[in-house]
Amino acid sequence: MSLPLYQAPGLNRRKVGDILITMLSDGYLDVSFELLSGIEAVDAENILSLHNASRLPRININVYVIQTRERTILVDGGAGGINGWGNRLPVALAAAGIDPLQIDTILLTHAHPDHVGGLAGPQSTPFFPNVQQLFVHQNEYNFWTNDTIRSGAPDDFQPFFDLATNMFSAYDEKLVPFTHEDLLPGISAVPMPGHTAGHTGYLIANKGQSLLIWGDIVHFPHIQIDQPKVTIAFDSDPGAAASTRSRILDRASSENLAVTGMHFNMPASGLIERTGTNYRLIYDTWSPALI
Repeated sequence: MSLPLYQAPGLNRRKVGDILITMLSDGYLDVSFELLSGIEAVDAENILSLHNASRLPRININVYVIQTRERTILVDGGAGGINGWGNRLPVALAAAGIDPLQIDTILLTHAHPDHVGGLAGPQSTPFFPNVQQLFVHQNEYNFWTNDTIRSGAPDDFQPFFDLATNMFSAYDEKLVPFTHEDLLPGISAVPMPGHTAGHTGYLIANKGQSLLIWGDIVHFPHIQIDQPKVTIAFDSDPGAAASTRSRILDRASSENLAVTGMHFNMPASGLIERTGTNYRLIYDTWSPALI
């Protein structure tokens, strides 16, 4: 009998006041440190070793479900198996006891394939048919639906436009392009441009507690928090991405703000500690209770 080479469904939960956040693993994608600019591969590996982390250039993919009294909100949708990436969200949702039919709202950080591949199938078929609203920053929507930008993109990047527009079409009447920050009760949009034109994080706040879902501020957390100027080939504007990362790290460390990101390891949340001009990520410890 052959044994599976993947983990059992990965998930973790935490509360922010009365709001429940479930962090779900959609799996991972394997890349190369050559995608990084501003650091040599050997130095990237050394940083990971210092944190007792795997030295593999493996990027985790996370998705979030936010449950309030009024809504069940999905933040991004994982890769959905695009290019062989991820596709563990369905079993993670089942393990978490969350029926896809419960999802009534989607918040999109941005429309890269590892964030929208799990939201819709061919011919604009929504995987979450009871969604009433899908929030996406106006700049993000404008970028992916611009035919001129698509036609000028490299050939190997153009299918990503098709994937994004297929997803937008799947939720066409439900789309809510926004530019403001006050979105939903207890949830604010945080502009984080640079990785993409409309890259957006979401700050969850309730009863004096908070958690920032910061999307793709980092792809290799320990490396890019230790070296905020290190960018990745996926950044549409590397300079702006690095500047945004430094600003968000400063805010998170100054405000002692709990953070989580689509490419964190499980348990997928933690704090940013600043020592002089340097930062480091301190992952939360797993707890069997929601405290």
